[in-house]
Amino acid sequence: MAMPFATTTACFARLRAAGDAYLMPFALLALRLGVGLVFWKSASTRFEDFPFLADKAIFLFQEIYRVPLLPPEIAAYLGSFTEAGGALLLFLGLGTRLGALALLGVTAMIQFVVPLTGDGITFNPVELCLWGGALLTLLARGGGPIALDWLVGRLLGR
Repeated sequence: MAMPFATTTACFARLRAAGDAYLMPFALLALRLGVGLVFWKSASTRFEDFPFLADKAIFLFQEIYRVPLLPPEIAAYLGSFTEAGGALLLFLGLGTRLGALALLGVTAMIQFVVPLTGDGITFNPVELCLWGGALLTLLARGGGPIALDWLVGRLLGR
């Protein structure tokens, strides 16, 4: 005997609610950690002795990542600190939306501006969709209940 439509719909609604309640916190944590690790790893290869960048990092921005309108040294420091700072915010879940927005800006620069410099770096739609999608999700949803944002919100009565 087939289930009535209303019963099937109610069953799916309960499954969705359970997924939101029990799975979403871990999904948001996984997004924060996964995307954060990508950008942290990238930034950490550029620092020689924090807060100083290695010569190779400046070279990359002089010869390969030639960002328009900015001197290579400034672009190298801005890019590296934005990647490291955004990743750190995602790891902690503190200022998650701000960290996601900063890294979304870095992603846009990597995908849309750097390929125009003509140095062999090409637009990568897979990376754009993976990083951009994860960062947009964090921007929209925040860090979730396994984040310092959530704890701060509770302490402030929000």
